[in-house]
Amino acid sequence: SEDCLSEPISLDSLLITRPSSSFLFRVAGNSMLPDITDGAIIVVDKSLRAVTGKIVLATIDNEFVVKRLKLDYGNRRAIFLSSNPEYDPIIVEFDDDNTWENSVIWGVVTSAISIF
Repeated sequence: SEDCLSEPISLDSLLITRPSSSFLFRVAGNSMLPDITDGAIIVVDKSLRAVTGKIVLATIDNEFVVKRLKLDYGNRRAIFLSSNPEYDPIIVEFDDDNTWENSVIWGVVTSAISIF
């Protein structure tokens, strides 16, 4: 209602800090429940550094996944964790050049929009 809004809300300015490096992606699956629901739209920022604790969009074995990242430098591996305890972690070994040829992090998830 107009009486309740003091100024218009722009989802672009609210959710996308860096438009030139951000894109939207629709999630399919429930491995990140309750954090991210099936059908949600996530905002992914390619300019942010993927560090331990961040939720990332990645490709693993040519398949997109949205997972929480845990980097294990001592054992030269990345662990991709689901929020939903019904899913096992995905472990990816670093290759010698750390090129991530078969496993690539596309960007860091900065927000999720749930559609009811």
